[in-house]
Amino acid sequence: MEYKYKAPRQIDGFFHDQQKVRWGYVRRRQTELLGEVRKKNRLQTKDILTSDDGAQLVVEPLKKKLGFFERIKGYLPCQDEEGHTGYLQVVERSVVRIALLLVVLLLVLATSFYLLFQAARPADDTPIRIASGEMYNPNPENIRLPGITEVHAQAGSTRVSQLLLNVEGNAYNLTYTITLNETGEELYVSQPIPPGYGVREFDMERTLEAGSYPITIHVASSALESDESESSAAYNAGELAATLIVR
Repeated sequence: MEYKYKAPRQIDGFFHDQQKVRWGYVRRRQTELLGEVRKKNRLQTKDILTSDDGAQLVVEPLKKKLGFFERIKGYLPCQDEEGHTGYLQVVERSVVRIALLLVVLLLVLATSFYLLFQAARPADDTPIRIASGEMYNPNPENIRLPGITEVHAQAGSTRVSQLLLNVEGNAYNLTYTITLNETGEELYVSQPIPPGYGVREFDMERTLEAGSYPITIHVASSALESDESESSAAYNAGELAATLIVR
């Protein structure tokens, strides 16, 4: 089928084909669509649009639905061999949708890198201020320890989310040491934690496979920096028997 291009009286814009030929188009059509044209053809067909000066453009069958990254640029008025008038829709890539996809991909990549970085970075086990509430120690002459029976971790990760607390009212710093009972291996040693402070997460020395591991949480106490009358040497404040559950 050969279509004759009919230049519109009112041109809304120009479509440039691969040969740099300009085809004037309109943004609105009044009659039926007969096909579609693109700058780069998807199909090789025998249908051709011909202009008065001899320029030609391949005409493709009309698609029922455009691709997600396509949009209609405008319409070329034409006439078929039987004298019927109609339009050929000009299809081009949607720059806006492509840009949005790139933005989404960049956001996904940025989020992924951030999560990987967060997972890979060492946990900050610097003691932070924590209000211990009912765990307050009313008798500074004794050391009050929180009860810990289970510690949870993920297989293949050293990260542990577990509160190691030195309750308000204690008169000493506390240092926590977590030991694997089976081997005696020290999995973690905390910094000295002042009263009213605690550690919410930390990294063990290595990863463990899924399972349950008996552990001992040894707590050593040492004098506060403000207490110049006491030695800074640590001494035993207690031991907690617990289970490290790795899933």
